[in-house]
Amino acid sequence: MKATLTHIFGPVPSRRLGLSLGIDLVPFKTCTLDCIYCELGKTAIPVTRRAEYVTYTELENEIKTFFNTKKPVALDHITLSGSGEPTLNSAMPRVIKLLRQNSKTPIALLTNGTLFTDPEVRYEAAAVDIILPSLDTVSENLFRTVNRPAPGVKANEVIAGLRALRQEFQGQIWLEILFCQGLNDTPAEIDKLVEAANSIQPDKIQLNTVVRPGAMVTAKTVTQTFLQEVLPKFGPQAEIIAPFAKKSKSYNSFEKLEATILATLKRRPCTKKNLEQALGLKAVEVIKIVELLLEKDKIKSLEHGSECYFQTSE
Repeated sequence: MKATLTHIFGPVPSRRLGLSLGIDLVPFKTCTLDCIYCELGKTAIPVTRRAEYVTYTELENEIKTFFNTKKPVALDHITLSGSGEPTLNSAMPRVIKLLRQNSKTPIALLTNGTLFTDPEVRYEAAAVDIILPSLDTVSENLFRTVNRPAPGVKANEVIAGLRALRQEFQGQIWLEILFCQGLNDTPAEIDKLVEAANSIQPDKIQLNTVVRPGAMVTAKTVTQTFLQEVLPKFGPQAEIIAPFAKKSKSYNSFEKLEATILATLKRRPCTKKNLEQALGLKAVEVIKIVELLLEKDKIKSLEHGSECYFQTSE
């Protein structure tokens, strides 16, 4: 019987990390924040308590299964990410150690950075190669509006935690700032973000905006012109995140192609163009599979701006 991997997904394309194998350390939408732009939807109740939300035993079984039974894949990164905030899982350091034993691929941690106020979390996270925290707002009122944190989580303390992380972590820090039109894109807030980013001293500052349907319709995309205009303010280490692209690859069967698209759409809504670029497929292949999945009611379409996105029906 073929083993089902519940907490490992991919490899999936990432605009920041290339071809990435995801390790999901928490159940769906277990997070410290309820960001209005989150492509996974609303967080029911934001939490800050750390626990083995997914047990180490479960994760160990899946990681060993993947690396012992799957054909080798040329991965760019293994990423601790997925359905919520990975640092909430207290088993994270053991998972990182196990990944090191099974692969030489660089390990990245995709995090909202809220728990780096805890020295233990900073110590555990220092075992990875790249940490990718986010910082969207500095003003407390905007932090509550855009990121909607769990009780007790404050923007100034998050920034202090990121500064402390920089002092202790020898690897790369890539700070993401995601702009929402009409919210954190004012001149005053941009100046505060520049000041905060300078104090954190990340290796990269990656500017982003809403590209997929989020939890709230108030999360609106800023223009490419806006991103180009604010880019110089953040210094030479700043960049605008570019779309991911891979050369075409072959699939063993029609069923595998269908399963690959379903797995991608389960994690994030995509347009047909997204699927072409992400999976290295020809337009005709994507169109055929998407139409078939729509007929089977396995996926559904939704409009966001002028784009048509697809996501799983579950």
